[in-house]
Amino acid sequence: MEVVLNQIDELNATLTVNVADSDIEERVEKTLKDYRRKANVPGFRPGNVPFGLIKKMYGQAVRVEELNKTVSNAINDYIVENKLNVLGDPLPNESQKQIDLENKEFSFVFDIALAPEFEVKLSKKDKLTKYVITVDDEMVNSEIERYKQRMGEVADIKKSTEKSILKVDMIELTENGEVKENGLELVDSSISVNVIKDEKIKKELVGIEADTIKDIDIKLAYPNETELSSLLGIAKEELENTSNLFRITVKLVREYKAGELNQKLFDAVYGENEVKSEEEFVERVKEDLIDTHSRDTNYKLSLDAKDKVVKKTEVALPEAFLERWIKASNQELKEEELKNEFPRFLEHLKWTLIKTNIAKANELKVNNEDLLEVAKERIRAQVAQYGIMSIPEEFLEKHAKESLEDKELVNKLYEQALEEKVIDYIKEAVKVEDKEISLEEFYKLFT
Repeated sequence: MEVVLNQIDELNATLTVNVADSDIEERVEKTLKDYRRKANVPGFRPGNVPFGLIKKMYGQAVRVEELNKTVSNAINDYIVENKLNVLGDPLPNESQKQIDLENKEFSFVFDIALAPEFEVKLSKKDKLTKYVITVDDEMVNSEIERYKQRMGEVADIKKSTEKSILKVDMIELTENGEVKENGLELVDSSISVNVIKDEKIKKELVGIEADTIKDIDIKLAYPNETELSSLLGIAKEELENTSNLFRITVKLVREYKAGELNQKLFDAVYGENEVKSEEEFVERVKEDLIDTHSRDTNYKLSLDAKDKVVKKTEVALPEAFLERWIKASNQELKEEELKNEFPRFLEHLKWTLIKTNIAKANELKVNNEDLLEVAKERIRAQVAQYGIMSIPEEFLEKHAKESLEDKELVNKLYEQALEEKVIDYIKEAVKVEDKEISLEEFYKLFT
């Protein structure tokens, strides 16, 4: 058996695998003997089926299987031994002739794509802008209000406002204002005054107290059928046969009250006695906002760094082969989907090659400490989604180490850690200039 490399150009080549029957004969015989020991053929005891019959029944299938294994192993071994840096997987050459199993010698031709050779050149002449988000008093106050709203609670009040929730009993009326026979009767329904669409009805429900009775046009108050059917507890189809007029009896007037700036709120946000005064709380909130927006700033800078180096570096790719490979790997992929996604695939592949190139050229490596830190940052980001900004270090350490037991996750964290090291290298290699910017202006950069 031999494997022959034919270089077509810098990015494309073929591998021809020549296999003789003698290369697979011993393994075919061994497999057929195993079949004979296990075969359950009517008229023969197990292990006593004539070998000729087994060969007739399974011979060709076994030869095909062994050929496939032999060819696959030969290609993989050749690529590893000759240190070929290939893209994707080998594909059968389109001119490959159908194999005749009656022959004693076989030839298989595969197309392979070779990773391009290129150099990444960066200098201080290359510039990046680091957008520093200004954290002002308005942002701090807004964040504090958000915490206060989260720590608030619903409380009974005497008179209703536009923000009130009315606990009411509801009775369906006729057009004449009389109780409708077999009409709807609802107990303990909730009406949010600010949800009501009709301004006149909304004003009638502001400034009222418990035990107030009002007749209102419910369909005018709730013109949206989804909202109205939900309030009345009936299907949309039943609304047509429902009266417009309902009598409501107010049982309770309630309103959501924001939490106060006190120790209870401080403890809920940052942990018991971590913050002990309003001044400390305001300062801590500001620090957190600066930290959060610093991460946003670095994320944007990372995107710009990647974009900069991808646009600056010429990386030739074997696009025709890659398109064939994607089609072969995703049989259900439609032509329109491939057309739309292929440019993004090429961009991602180009960045992956550049990242690998920079890491290799500058001996950037990921160690266990790097993996642990990335795992910690992942946990910080997850709990921050629930408004938890302060996490004990022992908690982080414990759960980060547990997450590293997941091999699939470790692979993702490795790639993330390597990418961070490469981007840090790019930031050091080029000139980064700070530019202060408002949060609103920062968000516009992504649109």
